[in-house]
Amino acid sequence: MEILTSPMSQTTGKRRLHVLGLVGAIALALAPAVLAQSKGVPAAAPAAAPGGPSGSGAKEFFIHAFHAEKLGGLECSLCHTPVQEGSVVLKRPGHEQCMTCHADDFEKDIKQIVCAQCHTEFPPAGQSDLRPFPRYKSTRAILFQFSHHKHVDQKARINPATGFRADCTFCHKFDEQGIFAKFPGHAECAACHSKPGVKPALTASLDAAECRGCHTPEEIENPGFSHQRRMMAPVAVSGKYVDMKFSHIAHFKVREQFGINCTTCHYAIPRSTSLADLSLPRMLDCVECHDTSKIIPAQFRMTNCSTCHADTARGLNAPASHTRNVKPAFHTESFRMHHSDEASAPDAKCFVCHQNVEPSVEAKNQCMACHVVMEPASHTARWKDDIHGKFAALDRGTCATCHTADYCSRCHNELPRSHVPLPIFKGGGHATLAMLDMRPCFTCHTFQNTCSECHTNTLGPAVRSK
Repeated sequence: MEILTSPMSQTTGKRRLHVLGLVGAIALALAPAVLAQSKGVPAAAPAAAPGGPSGSGAKEFFIHAFHAEKLGGLECSLCHTPVQEGSVVLKRPGHEQCMTCHADDFEKDIKQIVCAQCHTEFPPAGQSDLRPFPRYKSTRAILFQFSHHKHVDQKARINPATGFRADCTFCHKFDEQGIFAKFPGHAECAACHSKPGVKPALTASLDAAECRGCHTPEEIENPGFSHQRRMMAPVAVSGKYVDMKFSHIAHFKVREQFGINCTTCHYAIPRSTSLADLSLPRMLDCVECHDTSKIIPAQFRMTNCSTCHADTARGLNAPASHTRNVKPAFHTESFRMHHSDEASAPDAKCFVCHQNVEPSVEAKNQCMACHVVMEPASHTARWKDDIHGKFAALDRGTCATCHTADYCSRCHNELPRSHVPLPIFKGGGHATLAMLDMRPCFTCHTFQNTCSECHTNTLGPAVRSK
């Protein structure tokens, strides 16, 4: 049977009686399919779960949806029992649980539709033909309601024993080889969710309502279920990319040398609010160290494809997208002038190529790190003396991206370089500049307080009106 990984109490006599009263209804519903199979006639497709047919074909039997329809709801504890009394860890349902309702199917006439929920062969051969547990293990998420943002330690405290973030290593334990970090189970979740007032409650005596605080069994078994479907990337479900070689433990051995922590690569995790926006690090994240750091050995650089790829053809050079030496195609002249939206996006990758920028959950921090050391392309040698005034008049909001409000007044209170030496400029040196463009003059001067001292009888009405 499909496993719903939520803790439940052991089956109570009262619940057994309730279900036994509905065994007849279930048997009648299964009878047409079983009879058709016994006569060699194709059985009608079982009813699909609400939301549409399964991605693997309409004949797939959705056991949770079927029982919910026939029983009027799911009582999870009938099938999902603890490994021992008082434990929040569940064991896989066995014949004992199935025989609560299907005793005749085991003792008298074994039915393929019943056995097929756990076994791939009929008649079953034993443990060797059991389906994965849960049935869609590493292919579909069994947990749908989760927010890393609500669970991570906002102070990012470090576990002194491991040297890593305590909140990450508490939930995610490494496998035996130290390659992948395992997903947490009920034992880890119960550390907090077994406390009074924490919802959903995770104890050995909870009911189906608490199970549904994290799990939706109809979604687990049916990829076509769309009522509350929250899609996840396959790599996030399985925890790894196909044909990729990676080891956490190898990176952790050099964590002090390179300043590596969990959020160095998984930098987007602290702001993830659902599984839909959860992702694994991408190749661009690897470039930051493996193509920029001079202390990375040659065999671990991006140009050596076999370092990471298990199916790389010999002699294949790294694509241009793997390195920081090639400017991305979308970095056009227009992009440089209008890149603020892309650079301030939560998943901005500026830090991959721009060495003065550090990865940050708040992408705008990347903007500040870059612009405190890099002037815009428009700030040429003539910018300060001749050009910036026109740009500022058109759009002062852009100037405010880097400059404070008093920046202009602090500069314009000083004597412009064109006015030096002042006696010569005042005595006639200003005439040429004024005739070419008088507008800059009136940035600081007015006709009444400056020009009128000498030009009262010589300037025309048009100039005086300014």
